[in-house]
Amino acid sequence: MNRVCLAAILALASVQAGAQIYRCKDAAGAVTYQEVACAGTEQGGTTKIPSVFPEVNTSERNRLLQREAALDARLLERARIESAERVAQSELATREKEAKAMREAAELAAQQPVYPAYVTGPVYRGPRVRHHQAPLLPPRRL
Repeated sequence: MNRVCLAAILALASVQAGAQIYRCKDAAGAVTYQEVACAGTEQGGTTKIPSVFPEVNTSERNRLLQREAALDARLLERARIESAERVAQSELATREKEAKAMREAAELAAQQPVYPAYVTGPVYRGPRVRHHQAPLLPPRRL
């Protein structure tokens, strides 16, 4: 069944490929292309549709392909440079924010009074060791 349908479709396609195309021009000068013959009031006739095309101009084709490849390379290079510029600008903005924060911290530290170390509290000097001393006796009377 599938082969019969396929054969019928191919037969109809080959008939359509061989069909003639009519170029018709009406009284207003509008041109139309159609598969049926022109009406009696229209001028026109069949047109020849080429079935064979000229050879490809390979040298011109290669030249155009090379130009397109060069353009693509330039566009890629430009995109790479713009990306690097965006990264550099982002890093610069980050460094500027860090520098500003450091300046503000230094200014804040400069505004606060500096106290000597002994005012802040005692310094830890380790555990206190007491040596046991004999009690002092009152002098003897003789």
